[in-house]
Amino acid sequence: MLIRHVIAYLFARGLPGIVNFLALAVYTRLLTSEDFGRYSLVIAGVGLVHVVVFQWLLLVCGRFLPTHIDQPQTVLRPVLAIFLFLSVIFALAAYVVASVWAAPEWHSIIPVAIVLTITQAWHELNLRLATARLDPGRYGVLSAIKAVLALLLGAVLAWMYRSANAPLAGLIFGAVVAWLFVGRNAWTGICPQLPAGGQLKEFGSYGFPLAITFSLVWITSSSDRLMIAWFLGEAQTGIYAVGYDMAQQSLGLLLTIVNTAATPLAIKVLEKEGVEAASRQMRQNGELMFALAFSGAAGLMAIEPVMIGLFVGEEFREGASTIFLWIALTAAVIGIKSFHFDIAFHLTRKSKWLLITSGLAAIANLGLNLVFVPYFGIVGAAWSALLAYSVAAVSSAVIGFKVFPMPRILPLLRCGIVPAVGIYWSAWFCMQTDISPVLKMMLSIAVAGGVAVMIFLILNIAEVRQLASRHGYRLFENIFKR
Repeated sequence: MLIRHVIAYLFARGLPGIVNFLALAVYTRLLTSEDFGRYSLVIAGVGLVHVVVFQWLLLVCGRFLPTHIDQPQTVLRPVLAIFLFLSVIFALAAYVVASVWAAPEWHSIIPVAIVLTITQAWHELNLRLATARLDPGRYGVLSAIKAVLALLLGAVLAWMYRSANAPLAGLIFGAVVAWLFVGRNAWTGICPQLPAGGQLKEFGSYGFPLAITFSLVWITSSSDRLMIAWFLGEAQTGIYAVGYDMAQQSLGLLLTIVNTAATPLAIKVLEKEGVEAASRQMRQNGELMFALAFSGAAGLMAIEPVMIGLFVGEEFREGASTIFLWIALTAAVIGIKSFHFDIAFHLTRKSKWLLITSGLAAIANLGLNLVFVPYFGIVGAAWSALLAYSVAAVSSAVIGFKVFPMPRILPLLRCGIVPAVGIYWSAWFCMQTDISPVLKMMLSIAVAGGVAVMIFLILNIAEVRQLASRHGYRLFENIFKR
């Protein structure tokens, strides 16, 4: 079931992921490094508001909706009421702050950023609703419409005006149209209703620690851009953001897809079959997460020279290349920590423990950035991120074993290291061929993918062998029936 759901979400998020990658290629050619730096700072700011104000509500929806799947209004009505309340409070507070503080070059950007924050939070809530209902089709259409329209409008505006507002306006337009055409019917008959006292307490006890936790996560993942802007300037922030986003929109996206499919399955198994069955499901989830995290990082390292040349504008290439390896490793560690070890706290609803793991990472990242960025530049920020997330991953693993029967780590490491070695060397050998960069990258991905499939089958990672046998038997049966 896990592999089937992952494949479904691979298609659901694959097109948006490709479009976002193309957006990176387009904007690094149409915007200056200063404008791209301002754009990336806005995205970081939107992310901060999202994790502090809205993210906990999305997780509440994802955690409690499967329990009330026959009566979704029990969860959706209070969730809608809380979302509207938070949106109004945020908009008013942001307007007041912007009116008393804003550098001249930011005057036209801040109003757009406020609108983007709310529309992006609403879009993410609708995606979470589709995930909780195990509906990858709706998830995929919502994501695809937003990504395609955002790039089309954003590229046209960037070509016409060469402004950081261009991609921001595209994101707003894409999110609004996607909801109007696809997401709106999911809220038919749902009116905002304040949660009852007991429900509010339940939401709060689960969600409030998560709000603090994700604030700390933001410090670890995005404060580096603010420090780079402070110490080195907005142009260096733009260059760092390109290298960081290249890794996150490739490997980070892949691991997010796996988590989108895997975590709801683990929650569903826990609710219906109990702890022991959920532990078995987490073993499958962990095997796949470790395998893809290690393998993805290894593959990115092998194809990095061609990948940077194809997808990044010339002004950004040299700087992005210097941090890409470190950020690829960071993306792997983030995925394993957030999408495997941390799930123990979500399954047991003991989200307060995330405060400790995320707090350690945030403190480590801030301290390391203060030391590394002034002396080592954007490479120092990449080192800080890798070290900070490694600290968080180890602490999350240690504590997670105490609250939930998580699978043993050594077998998971085998599932990660063995395919990673095969993928790296197969991709590296393909990169030595004397063909065009596009063909070289396509050949590397195809050969490395084939090697990965063989290793997955040999090691039976996430029980992929049983899935292949079932589908092979059905294909064989259908052929002979004809």
